[in-house]
Amino acid sequence: MIVRVAALRFRLACAAVLLCSFGAFAGEADALRGDAGRSNSASLRTRAEAAEKQGDWETAFGLYCHLYIADRTAPDIREKVNHSLRRVQQLRRHRDRNFQSFTRSLPTSDTLNLYAEVMHKLPLVYVDAERALPQNLWAAGIEELDRALGNPVFVQAYLEPTSFDRVEAFRYALRSDWAIRPVRNAKEARATLRLLLSAAQDQCRFQKEAALVLELVCGACSGLDEYSVYLNPGSATPSALVGDLSEHGIYLVYDNGEWRIDGIAEGSWAAHHTTLRKADRIARVNGHSMDMAGPNALANAFQAPVGMTHVFEVFSADLDLIETVHIPLIAPSVFGARILNSAEGIGYLRVGSLQPSTPRELELAVCELRNRGMRVLVLDFRGNHGGNFLAGVEVAKLFLPAGLIVTTQGQVGEVANRTFSSDSGMNALDVPMVALIDTETASAAEVVVAALKDHNRAVLVGMPTFGKGAMQYPLKLTALDNPRDPAQAGVKSGTVRLTIARLLSPRGTPINGLGVTPDFLEADPEAQDELAEEKALELARQNMARPIRE
Repeated sequence: MIVRVAALRFRLACAAVLLCSFGAFAGEADALRGDAGRSNSASLRTRAEAAEKQGDWETAFGLYCHLYIADRTAPDIREKVNHSLRRVQQLRRHRDRNFQSFTRSLPTSDTLNLYAEVMHKLPLVYVDAERALPQNLWAAGIEELDRALGNPVFVQAYLEPTSFDRVEAFRYALRSDWAIRPVRNAKEARATLRLLLSAAQDQCRFQKEAALVLELVCGACSGLDEYSVYLNPGSATPSALVGDLSEHGIYLVYDNGEWRIDGIAEGSWAAHHTTLRKADRIARVNGHSMDMAGPNALANAFQAPVGMTHVFEVFSADLDLIETVHIPLIAPSVFGARILNSAEGIGYLRVGSLQPSTPRELELAVCELRNRGMRVLVLDFRGNHGGNFLAGVEVAKLFLPAGLIVTTQGQVGEVANRTFSSDSGMNALDVPMVALIDTETASAAEVVVAALKDHNRAVLVGMPTFGKGAMQYPLKLTALDNPRDPAQAGVKSGTVRLTIARLLSPRGTPINGLGVTPDFLEADPEAQDELAEEKALELARQNMARPIRE
């Protein structure tokens, strides 16, 4: 028996766009990362297309993600990622017992009300009003239902025994007739859906009509873009596994009665601050023995931390020597502080994510490095998948005395052409900087590096960033909830994780789909480190005679 406690966090290279609704493809991503580095784009495409033809959508999705990272020049790859993502989301939804239970608990009338609410609210809130027209939402929902009827798991779960030919005939009618029926508003959508339910029962005999309606709900949401998705009540606010240390960069595995280190994420807090390595055997956690203790032992041990840390006692895989490792309960978002070159005063910091605590963490770390003689900072954003948007704005303010940071574009008043600027003035940190970025730098992290680049505040080294310049909002639905208790919104009806804004750099360049291009392109991580230090040395020598303002 093997139990993996893998990354639930945002693993962009393979599952950035799955958001909160599904677990990440961390294991697949790590397995493919080296392969993607060795393979050329043609090989990746061939394997992805082969997986797609075989209906292995999870593999196809992972490969298309790596192809997108490896080759931004192919115009169809992002659409391939989006298409395979929708298939993966649907397949996982059909396997999800929580979603199955939710579906079976709903009467048809409730799902019709839920669908009408989605059709009413999405056009008002989604970033692109044209794309969210009821007609487009209806067509995306029909497409989702058509795909579902091609999945034997869905057919067996929700249809009465019927012939393959009857199901295929109904699917043909969906594509040729129902998808193009006029739907101008939520009221027409609800009425047309009632007609569709009647036709579906005549042709296929659904055991549970709610399953059909929910496919249209999910399709309307996920058809908008790769970030928008319907989350049923059980998945709207997922909780992390007890014992998960993926935010620290530590992956664990239980196999044959032993807990071991399954891997350490490159560039993570654990990579910078521990000596843990893959295959190290865990002997004790917080004083609790892990020897033949069972797969639940780790979760139980995590209930009793030692102060503000978890204390791991591990046997080294090669030396079989026991060592003690202290792991903080909350993963620091800023770490790896060190002086790269003491003679020239080159300092280094890694920003692993953007959380509300990040601006303060970063400010303290920069001040500490300055006290150690730093004159130029290498700020590493590689692998930073973003996080809190406002934290990204505040990080930019740390280094920009004035000027525009980002502009949001959307329909909702709070994000409709709203600008975020810095007024830090003399409080801004004026240390010269080099910023390291890569294809996994995304979202709020892209806001920071775009602002630094457009204001000529840092020299950017690495690869173009991912290009997720969009802001999401949890739109709570209320159709199934008590209307007299607003605090219960979303409890029974679920939530739509919806894109409400696009992000523009200070110069007005869209971040979404384009990303941020570095000043100096370099694909190899080790060469990136060397080039960043080289550029930092140039800055140090340019600023040698310039006094650093405290």
